[in-house]
Amino acid sequence: MYPSSAEKISLRGDLQFPAGGSGKLPAIVIAHASGGLGEQSERWARFFREQGIATFKIDYFGPRGIRADSAVQPVPTNDTIDALHLLASHPRIDAKRIAVIGFSRGAHLAINSASPGYTGSDLRYAAHVGLYPTCGLTHIGKGDGAAPILIMVGSDDDIAPVVQCETLKKDGVAQGRSVTLKVYEGAQHAWDGDYSGIWFHRALNASYRMRADRALAERSQRDVLEFLRGPLKL
Repeated sequence: MYPSSAEKISLRGDLQFPAGGSGKLPAIVIAHASGGLGEQSERWARFFREQGIATFKIDYFGPRGIRADSAVQPVPTNDTIDALHLLASHPRIDAKRIAVIGFSRGAHLAINSASPGYTGSDLRYAAHVGLYPTCGLTHIGKGDGAAPILIMVGSDDDIAPVVQCETLKKDGVAQGRSVTLKVYEGAQHAWDGDYSGIWFHRALNASYRMRADRALAERSQRDVLEFLRGPLKL
């Protein structure tokens, strides 16, 4: 538990370390999707710990009484910033090797936190990764250009159109940022999740297709790891 810098609530997260790790370790903050904190986040966390990376799964729904079927769901970017400051103060974490990854709604937190003005200090994430965000609802502001951004989306995603992500990348590059867009042909929303079918998102008042694809999930894990090798010095 740790205090929010923006609201009068206590935030919470789950910090775990890789087996056998020694010295200052790299770390990654994991921001869940609209379905809330669950097995999807834990699968990614296990994968990262197997690579020697400490993981911090944040729960930005629970402390606010939000659920997957809530009519309103927040996008509290400050939660990822508070997590960054918390991890940077930990004696086992290398403050210069902390990344953030998010999925769907959580991807908005991961991408938005790349914009200046949020951290309130010189502390910055080393890298930002967003899987299938609705790119038209996110923003990449002009920054110091040090932290690269990776956006991953499926070509058949009903709620996260590729064209919006192409525009987001173009705008980010124009701001001097390093932005990579990776499009998976044929993939639908939440390919790394557990649900396949039509999902009604009450907070968006919209329905869209979801299709889990375990092979693609594993491929995207490898792609994320390759992207993080440089900024996290793996």
